[in-house]
Amino acid sequence: MKRMVLTAAVLLSTTQVFAFDFMGPSTSTLKTFGQSSVAVEYFWGSMDIDADSIPELGLLSDTIENVGFSKASANLTVGLGSGSEIFARLGVAQLEPDEGDNRDNVAGYVGCSDESFFAGGGAKWTLAEGQSTSWGLLTQASWVDFDFDGTRYSIGGHDVASSTEVRFVEVQIATGPTIDLAENMTVYGGPFLHFLTGDMDLEGTIDGLPASVETDLDQESILGGYIGAQVGLGQNVGLNIEFQKTSGNYGVGGQLVWRF
Repeated sequence: MKRMVLTAAVLLSTTQVFAFDFMGPSTSTLKTFGQSSVAVEYFWGSMDIDADSIPELGLLSDTIENVGFSKASANLTVGLGSGSEIFARLGVAQLEPDEGDNRDNVAGYVGCSDESFFAGGGAKWTLAEGQSTSWGLLTQASWVDFDFDGTRYSIGGHDVASSTEVRFVEVQIATGPTIDLAENMTVYGGPFLHFLTGDMDLEGTIDGLPASVETDLDQESILGGYIGAQVGLGQNVGLNIEFQKTSGNYGVGGQLVWRF
């Protein structure tokens, strides 16, 4: 089991990454092989992203601040037995860097992205289980490609006309307890690692000449924590609400889940 978990973490953290996804309890909630659940999710928040320099525009490496994001998705989870489950999600996402906080970098001029499809997935393992408290491990990733409409602006002494594309993949690895407070209520949370990498492409003109510019992106902060609660709304229906935070990012979201 430890070797399998380590291998999954290494494979995920070497891919390219986007802003927080809903996590839920790090423990498996599906107890038997073949048991399944479907859920609808919404997540909203803000992140800071490190960007490399753009020599073509005279820009040094800098932090892109307050990049707002929103994500709506559907989630399908299947139990594998022995305290483990796998899941996949598909949804739409939107990205909008804050204009006022990013006047010294390109992100302050690109506006709001088009709505883009994203996909992701992951796995959960229950590592230890007690009478009212269990401990688990979660690893997940998601992929997204954002397009921004063309725009004109001046930056670094250059006149720019370009369309922008931003590609991300996100990886989150979390562990922590799930605690039963009452028959229909649990709380969960713990520390997590957040990896983000990607790139931003500008296609258009700089000072009237054709230009294609790319800069690499990665996470501002890696270590964070999260906390959430799950309330039963019926025998097979539950509502999750959670908050995630690192030093540069935060997000809040909810999930309505049906188990079969």
